[in-house]
Amino acid sequence: MPKLTDIFPELPGVYIMRDKDNNVLYVGKAKVLQNRLRSYLNPENPRIRDMVSYVDQVDYIITSSEMEALILENNLIKQYKPPYNVRLRDDKTYPYILVTRERYPTLIVTRRMEEEGEYFGPYTSTQALRAVIHVIRRRFKIRSCKGDPSRFRNACLNYHIGLCSAPCINDSESFRRQYLESVKEVVRVLNGDSKEIIDSLKEEMFQMAAEMNFEKAALLRDQIWALEKVTEKQYAVSDRRIDADIFALFSVKSKYTVVVLFVRRGILIGLEDFDIESPGEEDILGAFVTAFYRNGNPAPSLILVNQEIKDKQLIEEWLTSRSQKRVEIKYPKRGDLKKLLDIAEKNAMERFSQKVVNIDDPLKSLQEILGLSKVPEVIEGYDISNIRGKTAVGSMVVFRNGLPDKSSYRKFRIKTVEGPNDYAMLQEVIWRRLDNEDWGLPDLMLIDGGLGQVGAVKEVLDSKGLDIPVIGLAKREEVIWFPEGNNLRLSRRSQALKLLQKIRDEAHRFAVKYHHQLREKELESSLLEVPGVGRERMKRILSNYPDLAMLKDIPVEEISKKCSIPKNVVENVKRWLETL
Repeated sequence: MPKLTDIFPELPGVYIMRDKDNNVLYVGKAKVLQNRLRSYLNPENPRIRDMVSYVDQVDYIITSSEMEALILENNLIKQYKPPYNVRLRDDKTYPYILVTRERYPTLIVTRRMEEEGEYFGPYTSTQALRAVIHVIRRRFKIRSCKGDPSRFRNACLNYHIGLCSAPCINDSESFRRQYLESVKEVVRVLNGDSKEIIDSLKEEMFQMAAEMNFEKAALLRDQIWALEKVTEKQYAVSDRRIDADIFALFSVKSKYTVVVLFVRRGILIGLEDFDIESPGEEDILGAFVTAFYRNGNPAPSLILVNQEIKDKQLIEEWLTSRSQKRVEIKYPKRGDLKKLLDIAEKNAMERFSQKVVNIDDPLKSLQEILGLSKVPEVIEGYDISNIRGKTAVGSMVVFRNGLPDKSSYRKFRIKTVEGPNDYAMLQEVIWRRLDNEDWGLPDLMLIDGGLGQVGAVKEVLDSKGLDIPVIGLAKREEVIWFPEGNNLRLSRRSQALKLLQKIRDEAHRFAVKYHHQLREKELESSLLEVPGVGRERMKRILSNYPDLAMLKDIPVEEISKKCSIPKNVVENVKRWLETL
């Protein structure tokens, strides 16, 4: 990046980053241009470093306020479509159905909330939306023309083909009452109460099929699909009749998935997911929210996000000025709104994992899931085994190209940690492993455990200046944990998950086996110290009861008879076991 920061003014404005061929790479806004541009000189974020490496020149435009800078930034992003700015695929906007407020209401499909009336949507499937409009007009005969229908002297074609009741030629109070009742029925359908009309269409479809009118039956089938498509996700998620868009960002390394839930009148009516790769933004979710509404998607009065947004107040003011109503952005930590956010986060995680579940090669799937720079050909798995800190050991197993390399397995007896402290034990194991430079370095470290264990290992790697990817796989929940604190639940069908489970379980088996071996040696040595127990009697006890803990629940007489040992010696052994 050119060293031009000193010439930028201490004023609000927009900056435009270009490469050596004058292509626009990124457009940003700033409250103070000089401060913002200075932050690019030594960026810590690898995504930002990558972008800055291509920057050859930076232009800027001064604005009178930060709000003006935001508006100009949006316009320039729409104009240039820079590769490092967050943009929606196709910069899409979503259609709504408007039921107008007139003497004879009409149905209008619109992408902007500019007219008075009742809006339904947004709808994510325009194909289904068009079919639903056709079903509604065919069944309820709601007019499609705009303006006052009384200005027409004759009915249009829609009346003659059964798609309109023609208020233009039938205007009367009794007709209007009947028409408004039909509008109420339409509103019920658009609110998700479509069972009655779907059942009626199914009955008609079966009748057409019985009469061998398959073309008509197929048309009815498509109309049923459209109604089910539009209403399938319409279920109550809040007792409060709130209107909200809910944004949840899920990320792994440089891959990001955003899910947007549309809630209207407390009903979840739709969901969309978006993929973002290597954006040049620091505040990715804030940039995405701005991009989402940039092209005219109407903002509801409430927007929920699953992390703090840097320019929250500025974006609120911008959306409020566009919407002519107060728009509030919230990051809820508890209560009903947090439950809505949880739904969005679960969907974001699920969408992310589903995109990689069908990759057959587990190593390539892992690379995709974890955002690794290369296929993890060498994976090391680690586990700790101990009983309340005693006879503590660690294990390291190695998988090469997805298969165990048992010649590279290593076991560690914990030397520096006293008492139960799995985190410190893991750190000792990793320190000792990394001191053996001739073993080479893995492409991935897998820890049997959760966030705490992963964090402990990451501390050692950081202190060594090593950038080895490390993750944890917790038992039972089977959740992958990352050092940053986020986690990922993969589908049980995922080949990547199955490989991680295999490595984790092998590390656990190897650690437990070594722990048992040491434990048996210690017990044998300790057993010889019990009064009346010599080597011959110890052999008899161990041959009949390999697991000494079993002796606690077996009667003295039975042990004495089976091992040919006096009862008083058996009682000594039992007392010794109680002290362990």
